[in-house]
Amino acid sequence: MELVGGPDKGKKIEITPRETIDEVEYGCKCEDIALAKKSLNSLNNLKTAKMKQFFNRYSLINKDLQQASFETYQASNQSQAKAKMVAERFVEVFDKDKPINLLFSGTYGVGKSHLAKSITDEIIKKQYKVIHDNGREEWRPYSAIFISVPKLLTKFRASYNKDSDYSEGDIIEMLNNTDVLVLDDLGAEKSSEWAWEKLFEIVDSRQGLHTIYTSNYNPNDLEAKLGERNFSRIVNRDTTVVEIDGDNYRLGKFAKGAM
Repeated sequence: MELVGGPDKGKKIEITPRETIDEVEYGCKCEDIALAKKSLNSLNNLKTAKMKQFFNRYSLINKDLQQASFETYQASNQSQAKAKMVAERFVEVFDKDKPINLLFSGTYGVGKSHLAKSITDEIIKKQYKVIHDNGREEWRPYSAIFISVPKLLTKFRASYNKDSDYSEGDIIEMLNNTDVLVLDDLGAEKSSEWAWEKLFEIVDSRQGLHTIYTSNYNPNDLEAKLGERNFSRIVNRDTTVVEIDGDNYRLGKFAKGAM
């Protein structure tokens, strides 16, 4: 095996099964195993950082949404108050091994994206404990990505350019590896066989993982638009559908600011 990174990049170590194990494990010195693990972890961390930078750069969240939080969400009716309660509860009971999906649906401007963005910000504040082979404990933050479906599909297309820094596989891998993924504005993408194929690939790969969707369509209309196959992957036994009604949330804030 050739080490792919770190100070000993290029060094070759031999790994062959052995019947007796003392200070040597599977034919490889423990120090070499540790070095190989460190090298691989370093490579993975670099790749993860690169892809996080990609999504931070291209999520293109508008300024109002960048400041979104549970504290700034002002419910104007019972459905909005319930939606906020569901969103806060999602964060409170979050368990990486017990997936929960949410589908926030409703008309334009009722606060769906605001709540979904608030969830991602709160999730990355939470941490989980990692115990290393040497017994050392480390606390790491959970990961979360918020991106609109139309913009994500645009980035997929851009990845086909030979000069792109990212491949389609890189993007999908990052989406698969994040602890919480928010796919905002589902159903707003331009209909095409390619778009449905990409969407199905993403949604299917997220089965058993925490995924949050927002859509301006109600569940029945969304099923008609996406098709039964895609819709059944989104609304399954792990999914809670939260329908929100009310006046346009963004216009309401604008009107108050104008007075």
